[in-house]
Parts: sequence; C-alpha cells; structure tokens
Amino acid sequence: MYKNQNAKAVNIGIVLTDPDDWTASAFLKNIRKRGANAVPITLSTLSASISVSDSSIFNADSTGLNLNAILVRDVGISFSLEQISFKFDLLRHFEHTNIPVLNSSTAIQNAANKFYSFYLFKNAHLPIPRTVVTSELEVAMNALTDFEAAIVKPIFGSQGKGIYKLETSQPDLKQKLATLLKARGVLYLQEFVPNPGRDIRVFVVGEEALGAIYRVSQQGSFISNLSQGGTPHKCELTDEIEQLAIRATKAVGADFAGVDLIESKDGLVLLEVNATPSGKGIKLACGIDVTERIIDLLFERIY
Repeated sequence: MYKNQNAKAVNIGIVLTDPDDWTASAFLKNIRKRGANAVPITLSTLSASISVSDSSIFNADSTGLNLNAILVRDVGISFSLEQISFKFDLLRHFEHTNIPVLNSSTAIQNAANKFYSFYLFKNAHLPIPRTVVTSELEVAMNALTDFEAAIVKPIFGSQGKGIYKLETSQPDLKQKLATLLKARGVLYLQEFVPNPGRDIRVFVVGEEALGAIYRVSQQGSFISNLSQGGTPHKCELTDEIEQLAIRATKAVGADFAGVDLIESKDGLVLLEVNATPSGKGIKLACGIDVTERIIDLLFERIY
C-alpha cells in the first residue's frame, strides 16, 4: 500500500450524502488509517461567494474548506435542474483550484447519462445492446416492435429504480408507453438481452480491474441490483471481462468505476458504467476492499 510520511498534513474531502453508507464509511476509515484528515462534505450544504478579486466555497457555518483532494462517493439526489447543476459546478470549482477530484465531475456526468455514455461506448467500439431514445410515441412503439422486448430506463437513474420491462405481447402496451412518456418527457428503450438471471459488476481502479461479482436477481425479477434484492457472488475475472471493463471505464473518463456487463448468447455486452459505485458487494463476495486502492490512487495524485 502506498504511504507518505506527510499524510498527517493532508485534508481529504469525502463528498457523500449518508456517512453510514458502507462505502462512505470505508472511505472515511481508510483515509484516517493513513493518518490524513477525512472531511465529510455534503454538496447541498455548501455555498459559494464570488467577487472580482476572489471566489470561495464554504459550509453552513461559514467555515472555508482547506482541502488537498476530494473523493466523490455520492453527489446525492437533487429535485431541480438548478440544484444538480450547482453541485457539479462546485466540483468543477474544486477541480479548477488544481486539487485532485476523483471521480471528476465530467466522468460522473458522462457515466450517469445513459444516452451520452452509450454514445461514448459506441465510439470506443464496445459491445452494447441496441438503444432508442425518443420523445415520440410512435418511434417508441416501432422500436419496441423491432426489439420484441425492451428495458425502459430513466436516462438519469441509479440502484435499478424506475426500470421496466416491456414486451410486444403485453396488453395496453401503447398506453403504458404513453404513460411513461408523459411522466418522463423522453423514453430510453434498450433491447432486452436474454441472460442467465444475473449480471457482472467489475470494479476498476486506475487501469486495473480488481475483481468482479455476479449480481443474481431475485426469482421472478429481471433487476439484479443489490439495492433491489440481488445477491453478490464471486465471479472469475477473465481477460475478456477485465479488458472490456477497463475500456469502458476509460471511455467515460473515470479513475474508478463499477462496470456492469451481461452474458448474452453472443458474448459479453456492456450495460452501464457507474462512476460512484458501492464497494459493499465485492467486499461481501470476494473479501476485496476496493476503497483502499481508490485511496491509494488519490494519494498518488496528491504527491
């Protein structure tokens, strides 16, 4: 493990929303084990001051932040475009002060945007399922007819929430699509990939895949996210899995990521890259604490 004798002088901000979250707690613990100061930060509580001569960011009690680096665990849910924009503007402000920010605001946004991330994956020649994004009901119906079965996702979403599986054989299909379109304004439809009832989550830090887990969905469910009842099991890290995960992480510009793959009849298919992944599942299934290596990487950037 990378160490430095000057670690005691280091203040590392941890962007989080829940300090009791497993991954957030592991980040805080492992930073303190290194002798550095771990400073929990909730972006929604920060304010900014800008003038001709100066700009600063400060917390609720007007205390300024003196940080050597920032590690982003969780940006948090926002209820308005203005609020989420300001959160990412704060991260960009930190980046422009020349301190390391992992992951960067750009990487997190690239990965979180399911449409734009797929554009990046396509340009990187990565295997992805056919996808259609539209605000036109007839276009959505035509895509579903072509796919026969599709997964409808929020363009911005996490933890498997707001995901539906639709098939052409379902009654009132057009009405269901119309209801989703009215609620969301745009539909993201992805061809359903028949699979063994599981996906693969690969953890990448830097240019190394540390390990992988199967996330096995509950019986009767097609969603394998651990937050939706999926269970983690150890997955053998093959060269194919490793290289695909590293390429996907690079495509969105992330320093670390959880990369989701699925096993199709024609081989591995890339579903998503998560630039703020939980490390709990791989710790439970494989005994690997990915937060230690992420912190190693952060310290390497500081020094």
